[in-house]
Amino acid sequence: MPETPGRPSLFADRAFQAVTALSIVNAGVFLTQQFTAYLLPPAVNWLLMIAVIVPTMVLCRRVQADPGSAPAVRRYWRSVEIGIVIFAVVAALRILSALTGTGWLVQVSIVLHLVGGFVLTGPLLGLPFSAHSRTRMVGVWLDLGTLTSAAGLLIWHFVASAQFPGGHVTLHGVGAAVVIMGAGLNLVYLTAKVVLSGVDSFARRGLYGIGASALIGGLGSAIAFLHPHQPRLNLLTIVLPLAAFAAAVGARLQVVDTAAGGRPARKKRGYSLMPYVGIAAVDALVIYHNIWDVRHGMLIDGVAVGLTALVVIRQLIAFRQNDALLARIGKQEKRFRLLVQNSTDMITITEPDGRTTYISPASQAVLGIDPDDLIGADLGPWLHPDDVATVNESWNEVAAGPGNTAAYQFRLRHADGSYRWLDVISANLTGEPSVGGIVSNAKDITETRQVQARLSYEASHDMLTGLANRTLFGDRVAAAVAGAGPDKPVSIVLVDLDDFKLVNDTLGHATGDALLVHVAERMQASVRPVDVVARLGGDEFAILFEGVSPTDVELTLTRIAAALLEPAFVDGEPMTVRASFGVVDGCGGDDAGDLLRQADIAMYEAKGRGEGGYERYRPGMEARGAERSKRFAALRTAILEEQLVVFYQPVVTLPEGRTTGAEALVRWQHPTEGLLGPGAFIEDAEQSGLIVALGTHVLRAATREAATWPGEQTVSVNVSARQLREPGFPLLVAAALRDSGLPARRLTVEITESVAVGGGATGENLQGLRDLGVRLSLDDFGTGASTLSLLATCPVHQIKLDRSFVPDGGSDAIADAVAQMARAFGLQSVAEGVETEEQAARLTGLGYDRAQGFLYARPMCAADLRDRLTNETTAPAGQI
Repeated sequence: MPETPGRPSLFADRAFQAVTALSIVNAGVFLTQQFTAYLLPPAVNWLLMIAVIVPTMVLCRRVQADPGSAPAVRRYWRSVEIGIVIFAVVAALRILSALTGTGWLVQVSIVLHLVGGFVLTGPLLGLPFSAHSRTRMVGVWLDLGTLTSAAGLLIWHFVASAQFPGGHVTLHGVGAAVVIMGAGLNLVYLTAKVVLSGVDSFARRGLYGIGASALIGGLGSAIAFLHPHQPRLNLLTIVLPLAAFAAAVGARLQVVDTAAGGRPARKKRGYSLMPYVGIAAVDALVIYHNIWDVRHGMLIDGVAVGLTALVVIRQLIAFRQNDALLARIGKQEKRFRLLVQNSTDMITITEPDGRTTYISPASQAVLGIDPDDLIGADLGPWLHPDDVATVNESWNEVAAGPGNTAAYQFRLRHADGSYRWLDVISANLTGEPSVGGIVSNAKDITETRQVQARLSYEASHDMLTGLANRTLFGDRVAAAVAGAGPDKPVSIVLVDLDDFKLVNDTLGHATGDALLVHVAERMQASVRPVDVVARLGGDEFAILFEGVSPTDVELTLTRIAAALLEPAFVDGEPMTVRASFGVVDGCGGDDAGDLLRQADIAMYEAKGRGEGGYERYRPGMEARGAERSKRFAALRTAILEEQLVVFYQPVVTLPEGRTTGAEALVRWQHPTEGLLGPGAFIEDAEQSGLIVALGTHVLRAATREAATWPGEQTVSVNVSARQLREPGFPLLVAAALRDSGLPARRLTVEITESVAVGGGATGENLQGLRDLGVRLSLDDFGTGASTLSLLATCPVHQIKLDRSFVPDGGSDAIADAVAQMARAFGLQSVAEGVETEEQAARLTGLGYDRAQGFLYARPMCAADLRDRLTNETTAPAGQI
């Protein structure tokens, strides 16, 4: 038989070659002895049968050992091997009987023969049918009925009826006929079941071999035992070797198909050939009867009529199934048509030349055009001009040949004149007779494209001012530098608003944002439309000039500075802005990142003067910037390595001079410069943002130390505006109090007047501190926006008179006014910077409650303060 490409050869196995050759030899010997004299003794004929069975057993064993076969397959072929072994024993008993003349061995062999038959055919009964639905199973049983009826007629006519020679009915004849008919019909049923089995793990060709083996062995054995007309030799010596050869073929096919990756695919049919095979056989028998007038004419005609009825019933069922299938197909076609017609996607069928032959109703929703108006039209005139080239390229690719596909996007004009973005997938189905064109599925993605455009804009622009952001500005700078030349100079300007932080601190972020919008508008109005203005973040802006001389750049910056100094009304209040500008000139080949860094250095130089204006970058400016970065890094290291220490200056009562607490003052124990005061590093801490970490360190150290003081002494801690803008600052204070064990009433937070008038997060944090029970103090009172409304809107517990207003031989009007305000609002008044007894006496006379200064004590370390408090606690009254 021809082999499937890629499958092992059927005859590549030596055992299969041996069983094939031995089967041929055995058949030749049998036929030769049938028509001539006996050539071999009976024992030798049975020995040839064993010779055929042995290689068959080897092939069965190889199926069991095949790792590619499923466990169920291996178990099945193990039972086949067992059955074949039993038949080998049957042959051995026949040999012994022939050699010894012992009759009872033949009887034992017959019993084993029946047992072997059951072992071989039993597993076939468990094979499931491939049909699963109820209707198909009815059809299968009708096909089986047709086949078994035809087979029963043939078996009766040619085999079973021979048990009644001359029409004489005997008990032995009836029994023999029943056995022959039962065995034959059972084997026909098993063979049909093999053909109709639905077990995917078995190689179907292998099952065919087993079915043929069962049919040959079973029916042949029944004839050999019961048929009155026997050949000269025992029929079993040819039947059983042939059955063994069929089993060997099945075993070899199982191995071959498993090695090839599975059984060959069967072409599915909606009908079965079995009933037609039965009809053909019975029709042949009818013709045979009519020609030679054989026996059983009535039986043959009756079976023929019955088979015809079964086939008619089977055809009616097939027609019903066909009607159901057509109805299902019609329903599916209707469902598909409804899906297409109600889909939001626009589906079109177009000729390769662009003429539209079908367009779905979705065109009305997508383009606002009736589908009938587009049939036969070319959609080219509706295309956006910018998309014509893209569409032509994709269309030509699809139209090049059947099966080609392409995905692309383009815009089509809507009936209202706008354009809609479409995402299209086109497939060339000109080779399909039911379509005969190019099918395109178009999805309206206009809103998606708009969202993408908005996201792209937001990714490259500042949402507050609408200016370019840092990313877009960097890209523009890189492009400008790449295209720069002698006749096209490039200038980059970084802009920082002076004291803008004060606006956020005092007026709140909403006012600050409004001021930033005003600044952006003024800057944009002062430059050319081609110049790029960007907001890099916070209050930092940038400008890119291309093709502008350095002199013209300076004139433009002067114009911008003047525009910003013009009063603008923000939230009803007139406001002006002063800015510092850093300028750097670039040329082709420069690195954009280096230019931005140099402009930043120049801007910080301008800002350092404190007068606004601009500063052009000059070589050597990096050194000053590097020095500033070095100071920032050193301060960061000081915080991490706890080089910062806290000193305490006592606060005393007036006039007694009894210590009631102390103010915490930070110092830097520098590893090389010694002990540094706050003036050496606080400004750097503010500029670098390290003031938050520094303030947290002082707060925790002060609360831990104050918790060790006797009595109710309080500790005052200065808090910067930056700290009060931090979200959750009250939680930080609460954690410090909890960890140290210091009661909230013994902690005083000192703030400046500029901080006290701040809104937003600052106001929320101040309220949070009051809710904790922490005392608030206005430090340096009198130097800022000291107003009665401030004391009313920001209820504090204490005000501290700035040292510059402490009476020192001159007028004490300001000190007196502050004391009177404190009494009016029920606040405690504290004077700072008291250095003489005369100042203390005058402050006492003005009504001040507390004082601190060099007269009482200089700032001291924590240990010295603890000693002072201990001495005061143990000193006799009147000696403090």
